[in-house]
Amino acid sequence: MKRSRSRSPEPLRPKRPKIVDGTTGLTIEALFEHDRCLQPLSPYAFLDMNSQHKSPSLADVPIIPPPSTRSSQRSRSSSPSRVNDAQYRVNHLRRANIFIDDDNTTSDVWTYVEKIIGNVEFDSHLDRVSDKLWIKSKELVQKPSGEAEWTEMLHMLIDELKDQKLDIVRNRDWCEELKPPVHNPPPTIPRKRRENQTNLATHEATFESSSIGVSTSPRYNSQSVAFPLFRLKTPRPDICIGLSDKSLEADLVPKKGRNAARSFLVDLQDTANLISDPHVTPVGLRFPFLIVEAKAGATGGNLYQAQNQAAVGGSAALQILQNLRDLRENQDLGQTRSVSDIPHLVFSITTEGPIHEIWFHFRRPDEDDFYMSCIGSWRTTLKYDSQNLVRHLQAILQWGNGDFRSDVLCVLQTL
Repeated sequence: MKRSRSRSPEPLRPKRPKIVDGTTGLTIEALFEHDRCLQPLSPYAFLDMNSQHKSPSLADVPIIPPPSTRSSQRSRSSSPSRVNDAQYRVNHLRRANIFIDDDNTTSDVWTYVEKIIGNVEFDSHLDRVSDKLWIKSKELVQKPSGEAEWTEMLHMLIDELKDQKLDIVRNRDWCEELKPPVHNPPPTIPRKRRENQTNLATHEATFESSSIGVSTSPRYNSQSVAFPLFRLKTPRPDICIGLSDKSLEADLVPKKGRNAARSFLVDLQDTANLISDPHVTPVGLRFPFLIVEAKAGATGGNLYQAQNQAAVGGSAALQILQNLRDLRENQDLGQTRSVSDIPHLVFSITTEGPIHEIWFHFRRPDEDDFYMSCIGSWRTTLKYDSQNLVRHLQAILQWGNGDFRSDVLCVLQTL
Protein backbone atom coordinates (compact mmCIF):
# COMPACT_ATOMS: atom_id res chain seq x y z
CA MET A 1 0.00 0.00 0.00
CA LYS A 2 1.17 3.45 -0.79
CA ARG A 3 1.28 5.70 2.10
CA SER A 4 -0.62 8.89 1.44
CA ARG A 5 1.66 11.92 1.66
CA SER A 6 0.70 14.43 4.24
CA ARG A 7 0.27 17.80 2.74
CA SER A 8 0.57 21.04 4.61
CA PRO A 9 -2.73 22.73 4.93
CA GLU A 10 -3.19 25.43 2.35
CA PRO A 11 -3.82 28.94 3.64
CA LEU A 12 -7.38 29.97 3.75
CA ARG A 13 -8.31 32.24 0.95
CA PRO A 14 -10.32 35.30 1.86
CA LYS A 15 -13.94 34.92 1.13
CA ARG A 16 -15.31 37.11 -1.53
CA PRO A 17 -18.36 39.11 -0.57
CA LYS A 18 -21.52 37.82 -2.06
CA ILE A 19 -23.46 40.13 -4.26
CA VAL A 20 -26.90 40.50 -2.87
CA ASP A 21 -29.62 40.84 -5.35
CA GLY A 22 -31.65 43.92 -5.15
CA THR A 23 -28.71 46.19 -4.24
CA THR A 24 -28.85 49.59 -5.88
CA GLY A 25 -26.42 49.71 -8.73
CA LEU A 26 -23.64 52.29 -8.91
CA THR A 27 -25.16 54.73 -11.35
CA ILE A 28 -24.72 58.44 -11.90
CA GLU A 29 -28.23 59.09 -10.60
CA ALA A 30 -27.42 57.20 -7.36
CA LEU A 31 -24.22 59.27 -6.81
CA PHE A 32 -26.09 62.55 -7.25
CA GLU A 33 -28.75 61.36 -4.78
CA HIS A 34 -25.99 60.39 -2.27
CA ASP A 35 -24.29 63.81 -2.48
CA ARG A 36 -27.63 65.59 -2.06
CA CYS A 37 -28.59 63.71 1.11
CA LEU A 38 -25.10 63.75 2.76
CA GLN A 39 -24.50 66.53 5.31
CA PRO A 40 -21.12 68.25 4.81
CA LEU A 41 -18.49 67.88 7.60
CA SER A 42 -16.62 70.83 9.00
CA PRO A 43 -12.84 70.85 8.52
CA TYR A 44 -12.34 70.70 12.33
CA ALA A 45 -14.19 67.39 12.50
CA PHE A 46 -11.70 65.89 10.09
CA LEU A 47 -8.78 67.14 12.20
CA ASP A 48 -10.31 65.65 15.35
CA MET A 49 -10.81 62.29 13.67
CA ASN A 50 -7.28 62.37 12.33
CA SER A 51 -5.76 63.11 15.73
CA GLN A 52 -7.76 60.32 17.44
CA HIS A 53 -6.99 57.50 15.03
CA LYS A 54 -3.49 58.53 14.08
CA SER A 55 -0.56 57.33 16.20
CA PRO A 56 2.35 59.71 16.60
CA SER A 57 5.41 58.83 14.57
CA LEU A 58 8.30 60.46 12.79
CA ALA A 59 6.11 60.74 9.73
CA ASP A 60 3.93 63.23 11.61
CA VAL A 61 6.80 65.72 11.94
CA PRO A 62 6.41 68.38 9.28
CA ILE A 63 9.25 68.45 6.81
CA ILE A 64 10.73 71.92 6.44
CA PRO A 65 12.27 72.45 3.05
CA PRO A 66 15.99 73.30 3.15
CA PRO A 67 16.86 76.96 2.60
CA SER A 68 18.36 78.08 -0.61
CA THR A 69 22.11 78.17 -0.92
CA ARG A 70 22.24 81.96 -0.95
CA SER A 71 20.07 82.41 2.13
CA SER A 72 21.94 79.74 4.10
CA GLN A 73 25.25 81.40 3.32
CA ARG A 74 23.87 84.77 4.36
CA SER A 75 22.61 83.43 7.69
CA ARG A 76 25.96 81.86 8.49
CA SER A 77 27.92 84.98 7.66
CA SER A 78 25.69 87.18 9.84
CA SER A 79 25.78 84.91 12.89
CA PRO A 80 25.45 87.06 16.03
CA SER A 81 27.75 84.75 18.02
CA ARG A 82 30.82 86.08 16.20
CA VAL A 83 31.56 89.80 16.25
CA ASN A 84 33.83 91.11 13.52
CA ASP A 85 36.50 93.74 14.10
CA ALA A 86 34.43 96.65 12.82
CA GLN A 87 31.45 95.76 15.04
CA TYR A 88 33.78 95.40 18.03
CA ARG A 89 35.16 98.91 17.51
CA VAL A 90 31.83 100.59 16.83
CA ASN A 91 29.78 98.81 19.50
CA HIS A 92 32.02 97.45 22.24
CA LEU A 93 34.74 100.09 22.37
CA ARG A 94 32.36 103.02 22.11
CA ARG A 95 30.15 101.57 24.84
CA ALA A 96 33.29 101.58 27.01
CA ASN A 97 33.97 105.23 26.04
CA ILE A 98 37.08 104.27 24.08
CA PHE A 99 37.61 106.37 20.96
CA ILE A 100 40.25 105.64 18.29
CA ASP A 101 41.46 108.42 15.98
CA ASP A 102 39.02 110.85 17.54
CA ASP A 103 39.35 114.57 16.80
CA ASN A 104 38.82 115.49 20.45
CA THR A 105 42.57 115.55 21.09
CA THR A 106 43.25 119.11 22.23
CA SER A 107 46.32 121.20 21.51
CA ASP A 108 47.70 120.99 25.05
CA VAL A 109 47.92 117.19 24.87
CA TRP A 110 49.61 117.30 21.48
CA THR A 111 52.06 119.92 22.75
CA TYR A 112 53.04 117.67 25.64
CA VAL A 113 53.43 114.63 23.36
CA GLU A 114 55.56 116.55 20.86
CA LYS A 115 57.75 117.69 23.73
CA ILE A 116 58.31 114.05 24.72
CA ILE A 117 59.12 112.66 21.27
CA GLY A 118 61.24 115.65 20.26
CA ASN A 119 63.59 115.33 23.22
CA VAL A 120 66.01 112.81 21.64
CA GLU A 121 68.88 113.37 19.25
CA PHE A 122 69.96 110.63 16.89
CA ASP A 123 73.41 109.38 17.98
CA SER A 124 75.73 106.54 16.98
CA HIS A 125 74.08 104.06 19.34
CA LEU A 126 70.64 104.67 17.86
CA ASP A 127 72.17 104.45 14.39
CA ARG A 128 73.50 100.94 15.10
CA VAL A 129 70.17 99.80 16.56
CA SER A 130 68.20 101.18 13.61
CA ASP A 131 70.51 99.38 11.16
CA LYS A 132 69.78 96.10 12.93
CA LEU A 133 66.05 96.80 12.68
CA TRP A 134 66.31 97.71 9.00
CA ILE A 135 68.34 94.61 8.04
CA LYS A 136 66.19 92.25 10.09
CA SER A 137 62.97 93.68 8.61
CA LYS A 138 64.19 93.13 5.06
CA GLU A 139 65.07 89.57 6.00
CA LEU A 140 61.65 88.82 7.52
CA VAL A 141 59.63 90.17 4.57
CA GLN A 142 61.34 87.65 2.28
CA LYS A 143 59.65 84.85 4.26
CA PRO A 144 56.06 84.21 5.37
CA SER A 145 56.99 85.50 8.84
CA GLY A 146 54.29 85.44 11.50
CA GLU A 147 53.56 87.44 14.61
CA ALA A 148 56.14 85.58 16.69
CA GLU A 149 59.04 86.57 14.42
CA TRP A 150 58.06 90.25 14.24
CA THR A 151 57.40 90.38 17.98
CA GLU A 152 60.79 88.83 18.73
CA MET A 153 62.51 91.44 16.56
CA LEU A 154 60.77 94.31 18.36
CA HIS A 155 61.41 92.74 21.77
CA MET A 156 65.16 92.61 21.08
CA LEU A 157 65.07 96.22 19.89
CA ILE A 158 63.32 97.53 23.02
CA ASP A 159 65.48 95.42 25.32
CA GLU A 160 68.58 97.00 23.79
CA LEU A 161 67.22 100.53 24.18
CA LYS A 162 65.62 100.42 27.64
CA ASP A 163 67.23 101.30 30.95
CA GLN A 164 67.77 98.69 33.66
CA LYS A 165 65.15 100.38 35.83
CA LEU A 166 62.51 99.42 33.27
CA ASP A 167 61.07 95.94 32.89
CA ILE A 168 59.77 94.18 29.78
CA VAL A 169 57.31 91.25 29.67
CA ARG A 170 55.86 89.22 26.80
CA ASN A 171 52.43 87.60 26.33
CA ARG A 172 50.93 87.78 29.80
CA ASP A 173 47.23 88.02 30.65
CA TRP A 174 46.09 91.16 32.46
CA CYS A 175 43.55 91.40 35.26
CA GLU A 176 39.95 91.79 34.12
CA GLU A 177 39.28 94.38 36.85
CA LEU A 178 41.37 96.93 34.93
CA LYS A 179 39.13 96.92 31.86
CA PRO A 180 36.90 100.00 31.52
CA PRO A 181 33.22 99.34 32.30
CA VAL A 182 30.97 98.75 29.30
CA HIS A 183 27.50 100.27 29.10
CA ASN A 184 24.90 97.59 28.31
CA PRO A 185 21.29 98.39 27.39
CA PRO A 186 18.59 97.45 29.92
CA PRO A 187 16.13 94.67 29.04
CA THR A 188 13.31 95.96 26.87
CA ILE A 189 10.13 94.21 28.07
CA PRO A 190 6.70 95.86 27.76
CA ARG A 191 5.25 96.78 31.15
CA LYS A 192 2.05 94.73 30.73
CA ARG A 193 3.97 91.67 29.60
CA ARG A 194 6.38 92.00 32.52
CA GLU A 195 3.48 92.18 35.00
CA ASN A 196 1.84 89.11 33.47
CA GLN A 197 5.09 87.16 33.71
CA THR A 198 5.54 88.21 37.33
CA ASN A 199 2.01 87.16 38.27
CA LEU A 200 2.38 83.86 36.47
CA ALA A 201 5.71 83.12 38.16
CA THR A 202 4.27 83.99 41.58
CA HIS A 203 1.25 81.74 40.97
CA GLU A 204 3.50 78.83 39.99
CA ALA A 205 5.68 79.34 43.06
CA THR A 206 2.62 79.41 45.34
CA PHE A 207 1.25 76.22 43.81
CA GLU A 208 4.57 74.41 44.18
CA SER A 209 5.04 75.50 47.78
CA SER A 210 1.53 74.38 48.73
CA SER A 211 1.82 71.02 46.99
CA ILE A 212 5.39 70.15 47.95
CA GLY A 213 5.71 72.01 51.20
CA VAL A 214 8.94 73.77 50.22
CA SER A 215 9.14 77.49 49.60
CA THR A 216 10.35 78.29 46.12
CA SER A 217 11.29 81.53 44.49
CA PRO A 218 9.39 82.71 41.41
CA ARG A 219 10.72 81.40 38.14
CA TYR A 220 11.08 83.72 35.21
CA ASN A 221 11.56 82.96 31.61
CA SER A 222 15.20 83.85 31.06
CA GLN A 223 14.63 84.03 27.33
CA SER A 224 12.14 86.87 27.74
CA VAL A 225 14.68 89.12 29.47
CA ALA A 226 17.60 88.35 27.17
CA PHE A 227 19.43 91.36 25.75
CA PRO A 228 22.77 91.90 23.98
CA LEU A 229 25.74 91.68 26.31
CA PHE A 230 28.80 93.68 25.27
CA ARG A 231 32.12 92.69 26.85
CA LEU A 232 35.68 93.81 26.18
CA LYS A 233 38.38 91.28 25.52
CA THR A 234 40.88 90.99 28.36
CA PRO A 235 44.23 92.59 27.41
CA ARG A 236 47.19 90.36 26.67
CA PRO A 237 49.83 92.58 25.05
CA ASP A 238 52.54 90.96 22.98
CA ILE A 239 55.04 93.21 24.77
CA CYS A 240 54.58 95.33 27.89
CA ILE A 241 57.07 97.87 29.29
CA GLY A 242 56.79 99.44 32.73
CA LEU A 243 58.68 100.37 35.88
CA SER A 244 60.70 97.67 37.59
CA ASP A 245 59.43 96.61 41.00
CA LYS A 246 62.97 96.52 42.37
CA SER A 247 63.74 100.04 41.17
CA LEU A 248 60.57 101.46 42.77
CA GLU A 249 61.39 99.66 45.99
CA ALA A 250 64.84 101.27 46.03
CA ASP A 251 63.35 104.71 45.32
CA LEU A 252 60.88 104.36 48.23
CA VAL A 253 63.49 103.34 50.82
CA PRO A 254 64.59 106.90 51.78
CA LYS A 255 60.97 107.90 52.50
CA LYS A 256 59.47 104.72 53.98
CA GLY A 257 62.37 102.58 55.15
CA ARG A 258 63.62 99.29 53.73
CA ASN A 259 61.05 96.91 55.22
CA ALA A 260 58.05 99.12 54.46
CA ALA A 261 59.28 99.90 50.94
CA ARG A 262 59.76 96.22 50.18
CA SER A 263 56.16 95.29 50.95
CA PHE A 264 54.42 98.59 50.16
CA LEU A 265 53.23 97.94 46.59
CA VAL A 266 52.72 94.23 47.30
CA ASP A 267 50.36 95.01 50.19
CA LEU A 268 48.41 97.51 48.10
CA GLN A 269 47.97 94.91 45.36
CA ASP A 270 47.04 92.03 47.68
CA THR A 271 44.40 94.15 49.43
CA ALA A 272 43.06 95.34 46.03
CA ASN A 273 43.62 98.98 47.00
CA LEU A 274 45.91 99.55 44.02
CA ILE A 275 46.67 97.08 41.22
CA SER A 276 49.98 98.44 39.94
CA ASP A 277 51.13 95.15 38.35
CA PRO A 278 48.43 94.47 35.73
CA HIS A 279 49.23 90.79 35.21
CA VAL A 280 47.09 87.99 36.61
CA THR A 281 50.26 86.43 38.00
CA PRO A 282 52.41 89.36 39.19
CA VAL A 283 55.77 89.49 37.41
CA GLY A 284 57.34 92.56 39.03
CA LEU A 285 56.37 95.09 36.34
CA ARG A 286 54.58 98.14 37.76
CA PHE A 287 52.67 100.96 36.06
CA PRO A 288 52.94 99.98 32.35
CA PHE A 289 53.38 102.96 30.04
CA LEU A 290 54.08 101.24 26.70
CA ILE A 291 52.43 98.16 25.14
CA VAL A 292 52.93 96.46 21.79
CA GLU A 293 50.29 94.63 19.75
CA ALA A 294 51.89 92.84 16.80
CA LYS A 295 50.17 91.31 13.77
CA ALA A 296 51.41 89.77 10.54
CA GLY A 297 49.70 89.98 7.18
CA ALA A 298 51.25 86.64 6.19
CA THR A 299 49.19 84.89 8.87
CA GLY A 300 45.96 86.88 8.41
CA GLY A 301 46.49 89.68 10.95
CA ASN A 302 46.06 93.38 10.24
CA LEU A 303 46.54 96.79 11.84
CA TYR A 304 42.82 97.20 12.52
CA GLN A 305 42.87 94.22 14.88
CA ALA A 306 46.06 95.42 16.57
CA GLN A 307 44.53 98.86 17.12
CA ASN A 308 41.44 97.38 18.77
CA GLN A 309 43.58 95.37 21.16
CA ALA A 310 45.89 98.29 21.92
CA ALA A 311 42.88 100.51 22.64
CA VAL A 312 41.74 98.25 25.49
CA GLY A 313 45.25 97.69 26.81
CA GLY A 314 46.06 101.39 26.77
CA SER A 315 42.79 102.22 28.54
CA ALA A 316 43.56 99.61 31.21
CA ALA A 317 46.99 101.19 31.76
CA LEU A 318 45.30 104.59 32.14
CA GLN A 319 42.88 103.03 34.63
CA ILE A 320 45.85 102.10 36.84
CA LEU A 321 46.91 105.74 36.92
CA GLN A 322 43.34 106.83 37.69
CA ASN A 323 43.21 104.34 40.58
CA LEU A 324 46.44 105.81 41.92
CA ARG A 325 44.92 109.28 41.76
CA ASP A 326 41.73 108.12 43.49
CA LEU A 327 43.73 106.43 46.24
CA ARG A 328 45.57 109.61 47.06
CA GLU A 329 42.37 111.67 46.97
CA ASN A 330 40.74 109.30 49.46
CA GLN A 331 43.68 109.61 51.81
CA ASP A 332 43.70 113.40 51.59
CA LEU A 333 40.34 113.43 53.45
CA GLY A 334 39.05 116.58 51.83
CA GLN A 335 42.29 118.56 52.04
CA THR A 336 43.04 120.87 49.16
CA ARG A 337 45.84 119.38 47.13
CA SER A 338 46.66 119.52 43.45
CA VAL A 339 46.54 116.19 41.65
CA SER A 340 47.70 117.48 38.29
CA ASP A 341 51.13 115.88 38.81
CA ILE A 342 49.72 112.40 38.15
CA PRO A 343 50.22 111.58 34.46
CA HIS A 344 47.28 110.37 32.41
CA LEU A 345 49.26 109.40 29.32
CA VAL A 346 50.61 106.09 28.00
CA PHE A 347 51.82 104.86 24.60
CA SER A 348 51.34 101.84 22.36
CA ILE A 349 52.85 100.37 19.20
CA THR A 350 50.75 98.49 16.65
CA THR A 351 52.39 96.52 13.87
CA GLU A 352 51.48 94.57 10.75
CA GLY A 353 54.69 93.02 9.53
CA PRO A 354 57.16 95.84 8.76
CA ILE A 355 54.54 98.59 9.25
CA HIS A 356 54.78 100.15 12.72
CA GLU A 357 52.44 102.74 14.23
CA ILE A 358 52.97 104.67 17.48
CA TRP A 359 49.89 105.85 19.40
CA PHE A 360 49.35 107.80 22.57
CA HIS A 361 46.45 107.20 24.96
CA PHE A 362 45.17 109.87 27.31
CA ARG A 363 42.32 110.54 29.67
CA ARG A 364 41.36 113.72 31.42
CA PRO A 365 41.23 113.37 35.23
CA ASP A 366 37.57 114.31 35.61
CA GLU A 367 36.22 112.49 32.53
CA ASP A 368 35.38 108.89 31.69
CA ASP A 369 36.46 108.97 28.03
CA PHE A 370 39.60 107.25 26.75
CA TYR A 371 41.24 108.62 23.60
CA MET A 372 43.77 106.99 21.29
CA SER A 373 45.56 109.12 18.69
CA CYS A 374 48.25 108.20 16.17
CA ILE A 375 51.64 109.92 16.23
CA GLY A 376 53.02 108.38 13.05
CA SER A 377 53.53 105.30 10.89
CA TRP A 378 56.78 103.85 9.55
CA ARG A 379 57.85 100.93 7.34
CA THR A 380 61.01 99.43 8.75
CA THR A 381 62.21 98.01 5.41
CA LEU A 382 63.09 101.63 4.61
CA LYS A 383 66.24 102.86 6.34
CA TYR A 384 64.95 106.36 7.03
CA ASP A 385 61.75 104.99 8.58
CA SER A 386 63.74 102.60 10.76
CA GLN A 387 65.76 105.53 12.10
CA ASN A 388 62.62 107.55 12.82
CA LEU A 389 60.92 104.66 14.63
CA VAL A 390 63.97 104.02 16.81
CA ARG A 391 64.25 107.71 17.67
CA HIS A 392 60.57 107.90 18.74
CA LEU A 393 60.86 104.68 20.71
CA GLN A 394 63.94 105.90 22.55
CA ALA A 395 62.14 109.14 23.43
CA ILE A 396 59.18 107.25 24.95
CA LEU A 397 61.49 104.98 26.97
CA GLN A 398 63.41 107.98 28.30
CA TRP A 399 60.14 109.68 29.29
CA GLY A 400 58.96 106.52 31.05
CA ASN A 401 62.15 106.28 33.07
CA GLY A 402 62.22 110.05 33.66
CA ASP A 403 59.16 112.26 34.08
CA PHE A 404 56.70 109.38 34.27
CA ARG A 405 58.68 107.63 37.01
CA SER A 406 59.13 110.86 38.96
CA ASP A 407 55.41 111.69 38.86
CA VAL A 408 54.35 108.20 39.98
CA LEU A 409 57.00 108.09 42.69
CA CYS A 410 55.94 111.50 44.01
CA VAL A 411 52.41 110.19 44.56
CA LEU A 412 53.53 106.89 46.11
CA GLN A 413 55.66 108.71 48.67
CA THR A 414 52.62 110.60 49.94
CA LEU A 415 50.54 107.46 50.56
